Amino acid sequence: MSNFPRVIIAGVRSKIGKTMVSIGLMRALTNRGYIVQPYKVGPDFIDPSFHYFATGRHSRNLDDFMLSKADLIETFERNFRGADIAIIEGKTGLYDSHDGVDERGSTAHVAKILKSPVILIADVERINRSIAAILMGYKLFDLEVDIRGVILNRVGNPRHAAKVKAAVERLAKMRVLGLIPRKDINMPYRHLGLIPAHEREEFENLFDELAELMEKHVEIDKIIEIAQKAPELEYVDENPIFEYSSRDVTVGVIRDKPFSFYYQDNIDALSARANIVVIDSLKDKKLPKLDGLYIGGGFPEVFAEELERNRSLRRDIYEFCDSGKPVYAECGGLMFLGESIITEKGEFEMVGFFPFKTEMHRKFQALGYCVYRAIRSNVISKRGDTVVGHEFHYSKVIPTGKLEFAYRVKRGRGIDGEYDGVVKKNTLANYIHIHVLSYPTMVRRFVQFAKAYKER
Repeated sequence: MSNFPRVIIAGVRSKIGKTMVSIGLMRALTNRGYIVQPYKVGPDFIDPSFHYFATGRHSRNLDDFMLSKADLIETFERNFRGADIAIIEGKTGLYDSHDGVDERGSTAHVAKILKSPVILIADVERINRSIAAILMGYKLFDLEVDIRGVILNRVGNPRHAAKVKAAVERLAKMRVLGLIPRKDINMPYRHLGLIPAHEREEFENLFDELAELMEKHVEIDKIIEIAQKAPELEYVDENPIFEYSSRDVTVGVIRDKPFSFYYQDNIDALSARANIVVIDSLKDKKLPKLDGLYIGGGFPEVFAEELERNRSLRRDIYEFCDSGKPVYAECGGLMFLGESIITEKGEFEMVGFFPFKTEMHRKFQALGYCVYRAIRSNVISKRGDTVVGHEFHYSKVIPTGKLEFAYRVKRGRGIDGEYDGVVKKNTLANYIHIHVLSYPTMVRRFVQFAKAYKER
């Protein structure tokens, strides 16, 4: 058994201020000299980018739908090393789950697995006594969830603050740990959520502003105390996928402004078996010498014009795919390997390796967890295997030729509602995002392909 000071910041619903409070606490604790390890519940790439810039440590995803209980605890403990305290940002509402009935996929279930105390965030704008009824429901819905207090956000004048605080503490019998006034905080959103932090220079000032807000209006010392008194957690051995082995192949990872959606655990597992070279799709004019290539998700549509201008790199990537060396692309990477991306600004030429275009839409084309069955062996999976992950995209594939698929969709949308994973030679491109701990074979197999090709 081991002690890991930790607390989960959860909301009564989405867009309640979870990210604002989580980042503010992370930066405030960092400014106080604490080494803060950030985490995010669920399949999210954008909030973790904010966490990294707020703390200087890579945030990790804790998803109980994709990961087993043991793997979730292992992820938490392995990445806590060297830290003083963990701040875990929840997802959506505290009890919201993958199907609305079962608890899997909820912040509450992760809290129970990690035996973590929970601090709720509630919006009290234009409400007073009713907030006690709402919070009482959260408190009683699952008595195994350890709710230690609440931070009330968007509080009005001092009279309103006194009313809501009294209602929560006297009627709901819940500790109020903060009263944050209504304040215009510029947390910029894009169609998939918050804009990734590395796109905006001014975030340093924003993070310090949020830290000051927390210091002024939230009982940070009490939150530290709650975190430090979290129950001991059973120790789980490190997953062998992260153990270093001979690294005699080199894998390129396109990680930049257009392509920033990666689970850091995927990169870590790959780094344990291969030398990693980071590539910038906007600045680098050619590929270095590689044995494999990994292209994550992101916002290629936002940078489509710049990607189109970098013709030499696009040509290099086409030739690399055509060579038969292993290439794996997720979501934004899939869009990049097609013929073009169609946006409101026009149509922009991409790598052109696959016979399809992608068109951006105003509404989600897919959002949620996925379960696929591999119908064709490929660079990351074997025929007959089940792959679990998630998808979220506004783009739609428009075939311009025949497509060969790797997966049949059991749950999710994929490319056309029935299939996902386009295969050509040893290049695989799919909409699904996969976490290495949900399917460790993905890294082992990809590196094996790279080694086999290099030896030939």
